[in-house]
Amino acid sequence: MSDDGDNAQGNLGTILFNPSNTLASWYFWLGLLGLMLAVLNIMGMIHPTYRLSWGGLLTFEYTNNAFGDKDGAALFVPSDFVFMAFVGGMTFLGARKLIGDGDALEWMKGIVTNEWYNDLLNVEAGWSLVLGTWAILSSIVFYFYWGIMHLAWIDPGVYSIAIALMASGLVMRMLSSVEDEE
Repeated sequence: MSDDGDNAQGNLGTILFNPSNTLASWYFWLGLLGLMLAVLNIMGMIHPTYRLSWGGLLTFEYTNNAFGDKDGAALFVPSDFVFMAFVGGMTFLGARKLIGDGDALEWMKGIVTNEWYNDLLNVEAGWSLVLGTWAILSSIVFYFYWGIMHLAWIDPGVYSIAIALMASGLVMRMLSSVEDEE
C-alpha cells in the first residue's frame, strides 16, 4: 500500500487504484452512499414519481433518458449493475486501503466507537472544531431526514444544502488543526 507521499509522485493509475488515506476515505463513504442510492432506486424509493437510469444520469442523457416514469420503468436495468459495480469497487478500494494490514472487524468497530461526538461540545479545542462537527452532523441528519420523509434522495436542492453544510464543516474542522504563526 502507498501513503500520501507515494501518490504525490505516482501516475494516475497508481493514485486511483492505490489511493492515499484521504482519497480512500472519500472512496469508502461515497461508494457506500452510491450503493444505498442504487438499492433505493431498485426498490422504487429514490423519488416519488421517477425511476432513475444511472447510465442516462451519468452521461447527461446522451445514452438514454435519466428519469423514467416509476410505473412504466423496468425494475433493474444494465446501468444499475454497472453503477453498483463501480461504487462497490470504490467502496472496496477505500476499505482495503483504510484497513491496511489490520483486522477488518477491528476497523469496523473503530468506525462505530470513534469518539468524534466529543468534538460537538469540546470548546477548549476551539469553536472552529465544534461548529465544523455540528455542520457535518447537520448535513448528514438533514439529508437522511429529507430523503426519508419526502423520498427526495436525488433532489438537487437537498444536495445543495447538504453539500454546503458538509463542505463548511470539513473546512472548519481543518482550520481547527492549523496552528497560528504568532
